[in-house]
Amino acid sequence: MSQQMPSPISERDLRRQSPTEGLGKIEAVATATAIIDLLAERGGKVSVQDVATMLGLTKSRASRHLSNLEQLGLVQLQGSRGYELGWRLMRWGHIAASRFDLGALLDDYLVALGNTLQLTVLLATAAGGDAVVMRSIPAPQAIHIDVKPGLVLSLPHSPTARIVFAFQSRERREELLDHLCAREPDFRVADRAVFMKQIADIQRHYVCWTRDKFNLGHGAVAAPIFDADHRLCAVITVMLPSAMLGEDGPPIHVIRALIDCCRQSSRRLNSRFHFPDYPAR
Repeated sequence: MSQQMPSPISERDLRRQSPTEGLGKIEAVATATAIIDLLAERGGKVSVQDVATMLGLTKSRASRHLSNLEQLGLVQLQGSRGYELGWRLMRWGHIAASRFDLGALLDDYLVALGNTLQLTVLLATAAGGDAVVMRSIPAPQAIHIDVKPGLVLSLPHSPTARIVFAFQSRERREELLDHLCAREPDFRVADRAVFMKQIADIQRHYVCWTRDKFNLGHGAVAAPIFDADHRLCAVITVMLPSAMLGEDGPPIHVIRALIDCCRQSSRRLNSRFHFPDYPAR
């Protein structure tokens, strides 16, 4: 019996998308950004028709944008198999990584945290109002939660992105909030008052967690890292099974270990930021 092969492009996975609405009024740039995000999200070859279907464009318009991006080195065509990310994006990535490899600087702390908790640990940095994973340390066991570097963790649901938002300047938060209220529904802040109350709680406790947004059986808890000027530098996130999340959130030993890792990481960056102590509940 023949087995039907799945379509290379079906519904887009919300976990791998980046928000695109509310970014500005430059339509051509916004469309080009959406195409590059789609190629990064898929991780393989994408046809002109796939781009048109997934982004709601005509095939001729999608083809025109892809042709322009190919001339700039931002995408490249692989024969009849479709388009993928181009050499210029790879170059930018290598340059950025070589200038400030935060993952290498903090790697021993991240690995130690993963070994202590036997859980997957992520290091993420700010990406506008959201966050992007730059380092993923899989749990040191046979079954672990697999998270790839480059994954965008988006507001309003991601605890990592909430940490990023909470420790921006007040002016920057106000600027971002208008944008967040204008995004597509899956990435939109629907109730400003409720959202800002959540942010105020984060600013008091320096920890944020979520249970199981995508019904995949795991949640996350995140906390900030600061630099010598007390500015947010990165976020450390621990992925944990939903069963570990009780009514009061993550187990206290997870929060303690995470905060201690953030404290040590901040000190390595010459910060003397004071983190709260977490006594036993």
